[in-house]
Amino acid sequence: MRINNKNEDSRIDLPKDTTPLILEGDVLECLKKIPDNSISVVVTSPPYWNLRDYEVEGQIGQEKTIEEYIKKMVDVGNEIKRVLRDDGCYFLNIGDSYYNGNLQMIPSRVAYEMQTNGWRLRNFIVWYKPNHMPSPIQNRFATTWEPIFFFIKNETYKKYYFNLDEIRVKHKTKEEKGSNLPETLSIEEFNKLKDKLNLKVEPSNGKNYEGKFKDTKRINLGASPGARSVVCGEYYSLQRKHKIDDDLKFEIIVYLRDKRVEKGISTKEIDEHFRYKDTAGHWFRTDYSGSSLPKPDDWVKLKELLDLDERYDKIMTEQHYVLQTVRPHPNGKNPGDMWKMKTAKLKDAHFAVFPEELPQRVIKACCPKDGIVLDPFAGSGTTGKVARELGRKSILIEINPGYIKIIKERCKLNTKPLTSWS
Repeated sequence: MRINNKNEDSRIDLPKDTTPLILEGDVLECLKKIPDNSISVVVTSPPYWNLRDYEVEGQIGQEKTIEEYIKKMVDVGNEIKRVLRDDGCYFLNIGDSYYNGNLQMIPSRVAYEMQTNGWRLRNFIVWYKPNHMPSPIQNRFATTWEPIFFFIKNETYKKYYFNLDEIRVKHKTKEEKGSNLPETLSIEEFNKLKDKLNLKVEPSNGKNYEGKFKDTKRINLGASPGARSVVCGEYYSLQRKHKIDDDLKFEIIVYLRDKRVEKGISTKEIDEHFRYKDTAGHWFRTDYSGSSLPKPDDWVKLKELLDLDERYDKIMTEQHYVLQTVRPHPNGKNPGDMWKMKTAKLKDAHFAVFPEELPQRVIKACCPKDGIVLDPFAGSGTTGKVARELGRKSILIEINPGYIKIIKERCKLNTKPLTSWS
């Protein structure tokens, strides 16, 4: 662990192994020493405003006004955005404060300002604490939860790393046996078995259904997979066989656009040729929200019209039948956005700390094996301890020398933190 000192914009060397790298000092100054686009996931909990004085010069949380505190958190967020990889994620646990008996809504205000500064909010997670602190307050309800905000860079939507299978939760109840029908069938297999197995390609629309959803319009069943399955029954839909990710989709659209320009044909003329109205234009748009790909039958016609070669024929035209039913995932369910986790306690720290399960879930889901985890408000070092146990590299920032000692003990470190930037 050494510091490059060639100039005032020098950066630290990134950790080479799972030994947490500790940076001691002001969070913004320490963040400025981390190289651009180097961090895979940030998980942290900063000091809350006007709640606890850690008696350290430069600490966050003792600002005179809420506005100053929010600005400081946005400034920290801007530096995190610089060091975060394009496939990275930022998890921010931040609590609220009362002032003159009035809840200040600080977490929401911070999240809003983050959104206006280039962040996209993917989840508002509720961390429910079953062992929450008892409250002597008699004229309002006790606070039992805190928010955790899940951010990504605004421009990297759909490209960030997220591995849901690593954090699935086992089903609590014995799941019903799934359908005996195959999940997918080739067109040939479907035609061969459709009469024998009474296979359908259209939902039943509840014609013979008499259950609790009988008076519900089919369009209103959309939010309930179980309801759709019960009312509409099992059926197959004809779909593309090959998965087309965003990069490949963009590649195909650029190819189509170039061929259309080469042929000198407008999208309006293509619509007229296909007898569509304002459809073909979406096949040539490169923006994510407004683009679409031609259906297999349309691709065949478009190939002839634009004189396309065969490079994309297979992925654009091969189809198979996919069973439309509801099955529990064999590895468990999505943990959702309500996390029930007890706070942890340390004999060396006179405050509640992250339960290890919290950074563990975040790191498993959002940090690839070769990634680096960052906690800019390391506190007792739970994030670094968990990252090391999961085989991930990590960087911890902490301003309080007393907590540095706790971090080193918990992470079993005998190295000195980096403190000198000169």
